[in-house]
Amino acid sequence: MQRRHRAWAEIDLAAFRSNLAAARKAAGTAEIWPVLKANAYGHGAKELAIVCAEEGVQRIGVGDSSEALELREAGIDVPLLVLGAAIEAELPALVRYGVEVGVHSEGKARQFGQYALAQGARLGVHLKVDTGMTRLGVMPEAALRVAKAIAAEPGLELRGLMTHFPAVDGCHDPQTELQHLQTLQIAEEIRQLGIPVPAVHSANSAALFSGLSPLGDAVRPGIALFGILPPALAAQTSLQPVLSLHTQLIFHKDIPPGRAVGYGGVWTAHRGTRLATLPIGYADGIPYRLGTSGRGAVLVRGRRCPVVGAVSMDYCTIDVGHVDGAMVGDTATFIGRDGQETIGAQEIADAVGTIPYEITCSIGSRVRRVFRDAPKKAASTDPTPQPGAVTSPD
Repeated sequence: MQRRHRAWAEIDLAAFRSNLAAARKAAGTAEIWPVLKANAYGHGAKELAIVCAEEGVQRIGVGDSSEALELREAGIDVPLLVLGAAIEAELPALVRYGVEVGVHSEGKARQFGQYALAQGARLGVHLKVDTGMTRLGVMPEAALRVAKAIAAEPGLELRGLMTHFPAVDGCHDPQTELQHLQTLQIAEEIRQLGIPVPAVHSANSAALFSGLSPLGDAVRPGIALFGILPPALAAQTSLQPVLSLHTQLIFHKDIPPGRAVGYGGVWTAHRGTRLATLPIGYADGIPYRLGTSGRGAVLVRGRRCPVVGAVSMDYCTIDVGHVDGAMVGDTATFIGRDGQETIGAQEIADAVGTIPYEITCSIGSRVRRVFRDAPKKAASTDPTPQPGAVTSPD
C-alpha cells in the first residue's frame, strides 16, 4: 500500500472531544479552560482550538503571546489567556487582539496599564500568585498590594487570580491542597477590599483528575485532554490517547553477525538479521537515546521491532528480521496500536528517561498532522485528503 507521507501523526478529534467531556464532568460547576500551549502539546493548536470553540469552552490558555496571536489570526475568537510572561514588545498585538495576560509583578501591572490606557483600551489581566512553584508570580504576602495596583490602573481589568502547582501527582501530594486553599483565601481577601475577582483558577490536569476540592471557578486541563497523565492517575480515568505517530519502511538490507549500525557503532548485530530504515529522526522528535537505551521499539505488522543504533537527524533503523513479509512501504508505528500491540508516549518517555509531555511536544514540523473526524471549520491543506481526515502542514 502506498503511503502518502514520510511520517505522520494522526490526531483523533473524537478522542479529544471525549477527553474534554471527561474533564467537564470532573470539573462539575467549574468552567473548563483548555490549555493548548506548545502547539497543543504537539497535537496542533489551531485545529484543536476550533474543536474547543465548537464545544463551548469559555476560555483557552496558551503559553506565550505568539501562540495567542497565531490562534487569533486563525480566526479563533474564544477569549485567550497568556499564562506565561508577556514582554513589552508584545503589548501592541495583545491589546489589539484583546488577549488576556498574566501579571507577575507590580511593575508589570503598571506597565501594562499605562500602555493600555494610552491606546484607549482596557486589558484583561489575571494576577498570578506563587504558592510554591517558585517560577512566575507574586509572593502571597504581596498579592493584596499588586491587586490594589491593578485596580488603580484604568487601563486594566482584573479578570482572575491563579496559581500553578508543582506536584506532578495532583492531590496525592498534600501540598497541592494547601496551595489551593491559600489561593482561595487570597481571593477572598482581595474581594474584601472591594476589588472583584471574577474567577479563581488553580487546577491543572493532575489536580483535576486527582479530586481537588473545591475546584474554584475554573480549571485548566492541558495534557490530560490528550489522554496523558502520570500512570497512577491515568489508571483511574477513561481518557483516550489522541495522538499516534507513524512512518514507513523505505529501505531494508540483510546484515551478517558482527555488523555495527549507526553513528558510533553503538549497536552490533549478534546474529544475521534484516534491518529497515525509517525516514524519521531526532529532528522529527524521535529521541536520540531511543536507539542507544536498548529499550526503544516500533510496531510493524503487529510485531515489536527494536530500534537499533543511535537515532540520527533524519533516519533511524529497526530490526525486522523476525517479522514475516516486512517490506518497503509498510507502516511503522512509534506511538499507537498495531494489531494486539500498543506503544504509548509514556513507554517512550520511560525508555529515554524523560516525561511524555516532552515526547509529544518534540514532534517536529516535518511530521504531517492528519486530523480524523475533523472540525467543520477546519480547511484541508492537502490536495487529496482521505475520507474523514484533514491534513495540516504544521
